[in-house]
Amino acid sequence: MSRLPQLKFSLGLPFSLAALLLAVTLGSLSSAQEPSPVLIYLTVPADAKLAVDGVPVSQTGPERRLITPPFRIGEKAQYTIAFTFVKDGKTVSVERVIQVEGGKTSRFDLSKDEPKGVVKKEEPKVTPNKEEPKVPPMKEEPKVTPKKEEPKVTPKKEEPKVTPKKEEPKKEEPKVTPKKEEPKKAVRLDVPYVPTPDKVVEEMLKLAGVKEGDVVYDLGCGDGRIVITAVKKFKAKKGVGIELAPERVKLSKENAEKAGVSGKIEIREGDVLKLTDLSEASVVTMYLLPDVNLKLKPILMKTLKPGSRIVSHDFDMGDEWKPEKEITVKDEEGKEHGLYLWIIPEPKQPEIKKKDEAKKEEPKKKDEPKKEKPVPFEKNTKPTPKKEEVKPAPKKDESTIKVPYVPTPHAVVDEMLKLGGVKEGDVVYDLGCGDGRIVITAVKSFKAKRGVGVDLDPERIKESKQGAKDAKVEDKVEFRQGDVLKIDSVADATVVMLYMFPEVNERLQPMLQKTLKPGSRVVSHDFLMRDDWKPEKEITIKDATGQEHTLFLWTIPSPKK
Repeated sequence: MSRLPQLKFSLGLPFSLAALLLAVTLGSLSSAQEPSPVLIYLTVPADAKLAVDGVPVSQTGPERRLITPPFRIGEKAQYTIAFTFVKDGKTVSVERVIQVEGGKTSRFDLSKDEPKGVVKKEEPKVTPNKEEPKVPPMKEEPKVTPKKEEPKVTPKKEEPKVTPKKEEPKKEEPKVTPKKEEPKKAVRLDVPYVPTPDKVVEEMLKLAGVKEGDVVYDLGCGDGRIVITAVKKFKAKKGVGIELAPERVKLSKENAEKAGVSGKIEIREGDVLKLTDLSEASVVTMYLLPDVNLKLKPILMKTLKPGSRIVSHDFDMGDEWKPEKEITVKDEEGKEHGLYLWIIPEPKQPEIKKKDEAKKEEPKKKDEPKKEKPVPFEKNTKPTPKKEEVKPAPKKDESTIKVPYVPTPHAVVDEMLKLGGVKEGDVVYDLGCGDGRIVITAVKSFKAKRGVGVDLDPERIKESKQGAKDAKVEDKVEFRQGDVLKIDSVADATVVMLYMFPEVNERLQPMLQKTLKPGSRVVSHDFLMRDDWKPEKEITIKDATGQEHTLFLWTIPSPKK
């Protein structure tokens, strides 16, 4: 089926991307050899303030979604989760250590006093062995014994006392080693490191029109490839890269040295969100999470000079700052990447003054003949502010949420259809159908009367139709290209399947509850609805690779009399 989100941590892409990011679209779970981000779902008190390895998470509510940097299947990592909330008028602080594994979506309910197994707070505490090093009491005991035996062979007993002391520090040293393995602060869940393909780097610099004399800043520079290419190939005057991870700062400097451009490159270690001035730059490039872009927008708009260009890889600046140009390019492997360009405009203040002056002159002319004429003048001025207020037009664009395509494993498809009780006579809808496997299986293996798949991506629709043809069920399935959030009714469905963002589920919920007939079933893969619509059933299953998947079932109730 279809889709999986990106943490945010909001982050977080993630996802940013230096990012999604998350960078980021998640790769297919079936590609076991390629590293991919891990989705983490944390359940905490709704009002809790959350931080991961000391980095605050901006999300709110009972469920927080995070995305890690890419991991290989089976690779493990730990994160320290700290959160505070108010209970019975008192502030409560909690800290837990969680462990995630590459290839597996992780869920942790930290709202419970005693989280089961998944949260391993006590283990890490044992690792540092704060109590073991306190084995000084062991040193006190030998001190007592020697006092009684001093008259005997004091020197002989003093020597063994010295040896254990030497051995004890040796035991303590390895205990410090694991602590060094926990420098998770260098890991930013909201901006995982994902290198930009070299071909995409060049297209970003071309889109920005980088030329001689330009000063190019790359926010979240990774290994420095963008600023190095800007200086070496596009003849930029100077390149400045800013990166949080010290190991990548070192790598960037080494790469600049190898490329023979270290004299024109400056790599700074730091958090891009703490920047206060970018006025030196004439071009800024970014590959960060949407949330990070939005946080940087005020600094970019305020400090960059008019005519400066900004290019972002894969993520825009929100609906209030539309890009002047948007292009799609393919990397060396044929994967598509979206690039966005903004140009800092000239200040609009002079124009406003001219308009004000004209307005002042007009009333004067109108006041001379008649005093009534100012009335139509006011009427003429009203449409302007109304249009500005009605600028919630961007909300229309907000209705579309990009959801990375992640196929549902076939074993999970079967379990979803079983949980939905699909049988002869059913009409099965799959919202965000991907390659159509769910509706095809519903018709072919579960004898459903009809299947309908809806997907925004024309490539997926084409793939779905071919899959139906290969399965010889094209006469019983229908695939529609479109945005699921713009569907106003699924009244002919008896079963609806979902594998979407929680945000998408929540926005679809009113339409599903309103238009589905009583007795219709809704099954969601991995993600819930709003808190006011609890699932009737929840099951956890494993796919062929052993990864766990959670399925939720809701049944539309009969109207209350």
